[in-house]
Amino acid sequence: MNVTQISAYPNHKERRKSVRYSTHIESVLEQKEYSIYTTVINLSEQGVGFLSAKPFKSGDIVNIIFDGHGSLTDPIKLKIQVLSCREVDLEYYIGGIIANKTSTFNHFFQFIHSTTTHTQQ
Repeated sequence: MNVTQISAYPNHKERRKSVRYSTHIESVLEQKEYSIYTTVINLSEQGVGFLSAKPFKSGDIVNIIFDGHGSLTDPIKLKIQVLSCREVDLEYYIGGIIANKTSTFNHFFQFIHSTTTHTQQ
């Protein structure tokens, strides 16, 4: 898994409360009666950004599921409240806030934080 620390607005004052990491994690989005493949492209303790073939509205609640990539054995399932959606090429970039933080996610996030911190030193 390739994870890099990034800044949201390099030329502006940072609005985020926590560090955001650039990722490329294959995931599945579940909402009501269907599932679609998505890609998590950035992640923080508070939020997630992912690419989707389907647009969503601000306020929609979706579940994102992905593998911990060696940091743990259980898949990570996050409930996300959509904050923004914009078209990018032939898909949509969705930004959302994590509505539930499970111990599995907290363990995974600490793993990527420590891995990235050690590789950047």
